[in-house]
Amino acid sequence: MSKPLSSIADIRAFFANNDTPYYFVSPSNFNLINMDKWVKNWTNINYIDCFDGQSPNVLVPSNTAIEVFESVEQINHYLLRHPEVTARIQHDKQTLKKNGRVMFLFFNPELEALAAELGLTVQLPKHELVKNVDSKITTTQIGNAAGVLSVPNVLAKVDSYQTLLSLAQMHHLGSRWVIQSAYGDSGKTTYFIDNEADYHAVAKEIESEEAVKVMKRIACIGTAIEACATKTGTFVAPLLSEMIGFEELTVYQGGWCGNELIQASFSDAVRADIHAKTERLGNELYQRGYRGYFEVDYLIDQDDGQIYLGELNPRITGISALTNMSPFCQSTIPLFLLHLIEFADIPLSLSPKDYNAQSLALGAQGESSQMIFKYTANPLRKIAAAPVSGVYRLNAADELELVQASHQPVDSQQHPDLAYVLRIMNQDDYAYHGGDLAIAFLNIPITEHQGQRLNTQATRWVNAIHKAFVMRELTQEEQQLVARYSKPSSIKASAS
Repeated sequence: MSKPLSSIADIRAFFANNDTPYYFVSPSNFNLINMDKWVKNWTNINYIDCFDGQSPNVLVPSNTAIEVFESVEQINHYLLRHPEVTARIQHDKQTLKKNGRVMFLFFNPELEALAAELGLTVQLPKHELVKNVDSKITTTQIGNAAGVLSVPNVLAKVDSYQTLLSLAQMHHLGSRWVIQSAYGDSGKTTYFIDNEADYHAVAKEIESEEAVKVMKRIACIGTAIEACATKTGTFVAPLLSEMIGFEELTVYQGGWCGNELIQASFSDAVRADIHAKTERLGNELYQRGYRGYFEVDYLIDQDDGQIYLGELNPRITGISALTNMSPFCQSTIPLFLLHLIEFADIPLSLSPKDYNAQSLALGAQGESSQMIFKYTANPLRKIAAAPVSGVYRLNAADELELVQASHQPVDSQQHPDLAYVLRIMNQDDYAYHGGDLAIAFLNIPITEHQGQRLNTQATRWVNAIHKAFVMRELTQEEQQLVARYSKPSSIKASAS
């Protein structure tokens, strides 16, 4: 057995000298961007070329045919089957004399089998367990078992507006509700119901579910936090505030569109309470067989300060990049390294208690934030020009001015006048309603009024980034091409 890793320095040195191939297979490398700086022999295998071939640790296989994808899992399957990818995996195996380890944002049993066929070990819990935990219905039950309660709610079949009214009256849920299906992504299956008209607008989606979560609607502040459940305990990262439904950024009323890591966002008492709740959730997950990385959203009631469980995501998530590039994680270690240690079965004697105390004390130092840009217009358009991924400033005309093309967001850190823009959609791509255009990493607060709207500086960046994407109408030939596909989302999959 290898010597236990007992300190931050041990973990840093271990991964700096790592001789096992690691692969992150996903549409883009957004979620685990920057991990290649920490883990030697790390390769991102992606479908979207965010860096125009300039990143040495990103492999984007050539694509000469028009591919139609219905899900991220299909993209990942395509990538792992690609001859250039399989050749790279075999080359790394022969060179390093070790089988590789692979991670996905989303995966399924077919991908588990394909990874095994290629000699890769999936560094995630089994898909069957992930799917079970991922259900918002199961999340509520796990929270209850851990003593982390949700907003007053009921889990039930809703087959009509009258049924909804009866359930709300029976369980004291008021007259305005939030309804969630068991599964969904970035708020796409979260419905805000104030009246019968709101209900009928989404009745088909709600009534098609075996059960939904009906919650009392509260005025709340959203938060997000990531953690890692391990055999030695649960390690908890710094707490982020969450941006939901900003119309400048997303088309979804309940859609996540950004985060902030700012000292003034929360009191020490709120941070300590959420840390403790997250640690209990992680321990409960581990008892149920789930280990490794997870994310939790909490809702803080603005009326009485009560902290409720929002949802639990058993995976790498949209805040993983900001978490692992936070000043705290950059000065210690990215939280995700603890996930890799857990799945590599490397002995770890680092104390979760000590780590979490440091995370609480130092985690909110510095200022960092991110905004997720979706294409918010309705007409399908072709992108005529797009910014390169890199470090930018705003010029006197409030337009993007490139400081340097870059594949590392940390190149802009600690500079309040700079932002890193990760381009997702590129020139000649189809921009479709709700598709991801770009992600911006900033070093300033970006909201005001308790996180309910963008501040002036953030608005300047939003306008400049949208302006940098030049759109044009489709030609007749392009319209005919698009008409062959039933879903605009099949043109290009979401990056986040």
